[in-house]
Amino acid sequence: MNENWKFSDIPYTSPDVDALQARYDQLTRRARAAACPEELLNVVRERDALQQEVALCQSIATIRAFHDVTDEFYQAELQETLPRLETLDSQSLSVAIAESPYAAAVDEAFGPQLRRLLTLDHRLYTGGKEQQARISQLTAQYQQLAASTKYPVQGETLSGGQLRFALASTDRERRRAAYEAQQQTALENAEALEQLLRDLVHARNQLARENGFDNFADYGDLCMQRLGYGRTELYEFCRQVQTHITPLYLRLQEEQRRRLGVDVLRPYDRALVFPEGNAVPVAAEELSKAAYRMYHALSPEAGEFFDEMVRHDLLDVTGSPNKISGMGFCDMLGAPYRMPFVFANCDGTADDVTVYTHELGHGLQGYLSIRSQPVTDYAGLSPDLAEVHSKTMELLSQPYAPDFFGDHAAQFLTEHRYDFIKELCAFCSIHTFETWLYEHPDASLEEWAAEFDRVEKSFGRAQNNEPWHQQVLSGCDLFTNMALYMFPRYVVSYALAIVCAQQLKAAYDADPAEGWAKYHALCASGGSKPYARTLADAGLAMPYAPGVVEGLAHELAQQFWG
Repeated sequence: MNENWKFSDIPYTSPDVDALQARYDQLTRRARAAACPEELLNVVRERDALQQEVALCQSIATIRAFHDVTDEFYQAELQETLPRLETLDSQSLSVAIAESPYAAAVDEAFGPQLRRLLTLDHRLYTGGKEQQARISQLTAQYQQLAASTKYPVQGETLSGGQLRFALASTDRERRRAAYEAQQQTALENAEALEQLLRDLVHARNQLARENGFDNFADYGDLCMQRLGYGRTELYEFCRQVQTHITPLYLRLQEEQRRRLGVDVLRPYDRALVFPEGNAVPVAAEELSKAAYRMYHALSPEAGEFFDEMVRHDLLDVTGSPNKISGMGFCDMLGAPYRMPFVFANCDGTADDVTVYTHELGHGLQGYLSIRSQPVTDYAGLSPDLAEVHSKTMELLSQPYAPDFFGDHAAQFLTEHRYDFIKELCAFCSIHTFETWLYEHPDASLEEWAAEFDRVEKSFGRAQNNEPWHQQVLSGCDLFTNMALYMFPRYVVSYALAIVCAQQLKAAYDADPAEGWAKYHALCASGGSKPYARTLADAGLAMPYAPGVVEGLAHELAQQFWG
């Protein structure tokens, strides 16, 4: 392989699902027939290579489909071909390895966490293959609809990214027009959006039932690798956020109202934090230069990682009207490339920097762990753990704000701290509603929307939206929530991670060398240990433990009000 390969050079062949299944079946037979530990270990290694091959195929097609939503070939792959990969039976192989008489050799060679993951794989994905494929198709349909949606605002037709600009305009009338266009467009697409959400809720519940669960809530938590904790602990965590963080959020909204000089902070005012306009980053072409300086200043390993990302064109962050909007992510490219890929659709807002640093936090974790862990299962990890690396990188980037924002640095830091509080409330709100949603799959749309609004308000959100009461009950706010469609049971991971990231940032501030070493070790360990053990080894308190969120609330209040 050419050492100077670029992402655009990577070939793509549409996957032959039948041929892939035959290879899984062959490995399963070999695992069952293994006559010694080495034969079983060879199967594990070949399984690892096959998993990487399938994941690479999925990654390339998805990235290219998101890069250009008008590309008919990759859109067809995303909506028709890739869902067929969900029908692959890899679970029989997982069972054969985990239950082999020589399984102890797997623990010795790769650590006990691999067998835990293999057992979980069998527990979650033995049944419901058709439902998995259907869910993949439905989410692809939603992505296509979201990507193609346009918004008429004051005589202009705006994309999703352009709408975000309008919602943060210093002109209140333009903000109102943008908000009402968002609401009206959701109403116009209401029939399709409601049906997609209903189909997804029912398909996910059916998938859960076919694997022995009552509904998707508990099943989805296990899909997030929440082993040893789940609904009870997350309920308590969300309750603590509601009790201790929501008052801070409401206080900050009141301060925002006074800064903007409005009698009532309406929904269309929420995105504008400062009356003169939100912080604006340096030009897009300067972002990479600022990131280069930051990563080389953090550590030699971080600098090397960033240079490799640039050398192989693995930072696809430039704004484009043909890119899917409202989404940033990091994906791992397996062997032979063994590199992360970062995707974003930068639009000239402060979110460009947040997404950039956040996704590169994921990227650094993947880069370090895939080079230090014996199997790629450990390079991928539970969302609750994965988001710790990304949220911490957001915080570690704060001292470099002048490089990213120039004279707007202080303003950005205020906005970013505010965003963390907003996110804690938003993500716990979504998680709380989701739990209810999967328990009430056949409730009416009005009941869904009313419950969503009630939960949102209990976390300090959806304030002063009564003038749009009818739109609210028609599902507008529900329909504009991407997480419900695409990331079930995921977003609470961000809230949990914020609690951990604040602890890591405090350690870094106290001793940068020791704090970075702790963060580096956390990244390199990947998913090789259970969540609780990983946090304990990093010296971090469990986010849902008594008093932890309350302590965070005091710390955040100190940052704002001294």
